[in-house]
Order: sequence, then structure tokens, then C-alpha cells
Amino acid sequence: MKLVNHHWIPRDIVGGNLALDLVNTVSGWNNDSEDWVPDIASFLVWARTCRVLGTREQNEAARHAKDSPVAAERVLASVKELRFALWRLTDSLEHRKAAEPGDLTVIDEWNRRLALSEQVIVRGNKIDFAINRDISALELPGLRVTAAALSFLKNLSAARIKTCPAHDCGWKFVDQSKNRSRRWCDMAVCGNLAKTRQYRARNG
Repeated sequence: MKLVNHHWIPRDIVGGNLALDLVNTVSGWNNDSEDWVPDIASFLVWARTCRVLGTREQNEAARHAKDSPVAAERVLASVKELRFALWRLTDSLEHRKAAEPGDLTVIDEWNRRLALSEQVIVRGNKIDFAINRDISALELPGLRVTAAALSFLKNLSAARIKTCPAHDCGWKFVDQSKNRSRRWCDMAVCGNLAKTRQYRARNG
């Protein structure tokens, strides 16, 4: 997999859930794939772009990464392991295939980490769970993605999960259209590019 230092912009965030947004940090899953978070700095930019981290949290995480580069690399490697597990699991759900036990083990381990990091709070006269403030900012993206992924996987119909068919894309997204007719991750990008290629193929 080629490492690419991608310039993240809000338009890149098309998954509809943080779990799929993490999966989509790889471009071209099925053809000449590229990893768009090659280092901890680019990963933190992605986290800020998709709002899994606030600006203050991103800056704090960057300071931690600078002070503890080994810990930062360990966090990034662990998050990428979660990314691959989520990709394979959502792909198996989308295509109605059996899930790999190893992927469930990875997600279960992140679920355990999340449970250990949470505390009970009262919010709006209701009991809720929040990540303990003592948790390092470097750990927050993986934990928050895990929380979003668990809710997503438990409550959303697998029929809503789709993969962009563009040759060099393969991003996954939640199809929220009423008749489940969405085809592309972004019609203005992959959809129009595919139409242009089809036109050129027909007209030489």
C-alpha cells in the first residue's frame, strides 16, 4: 500500500459515520490502494477534519505525539488495525458474507478499551457515558470511532452500506436516500469522472 500525505478537506468526509470515515482513509481499496494517513500528523488532521477531535484536542494530541513519538506510532498502528477490521467487517455485512473472527476480536478489544475509558455522567437529567478526561488526546480518535462504530453496526441495516464503484475509489458510505439509490461516494467527483470516461469511450 502506497503512503500518501493527503490534504484533507471537509468534502473528503462522505462516509456518514465515523467508522466508515476511518475506513475511507484508504483510497482505492481494490486497486492500487493508497494510505492517506501515513503518519500521526496526517491522522490528527483527518481527525480534526471529520470532527472526531476539536482544535484544542488536536493541538494537545500533537504535543503528546511530539513528546512521545513511540507512543504516537503505537496509537497509529492500533487505529490502522481497527480500520482494516472495520473495512472487512462492513464489507462482509454489505455483501452478506461471514465475518472473520480475527476482525471481531480486534473490534472487541477496542470495545473493551472504550468501556474502561468511560465514566457515568448525568446529562439533561439522564444517565450517559463519557470518555474520562484523563485519557490522552492521542487515544480519543480511536475510542470515539469505536463508539460510533458500535452504535452504527448495531442499529443500521446492512443494506444501507455501499461501496463507491469508481475504479480508483472503493470508499464506503451510508446510503440515506429513501429508495437506496445512491451509487457514488460523491457524485460531483467519482460520479462525474465515471460519466466523462464513459463518454470518451463511446466517442473516441
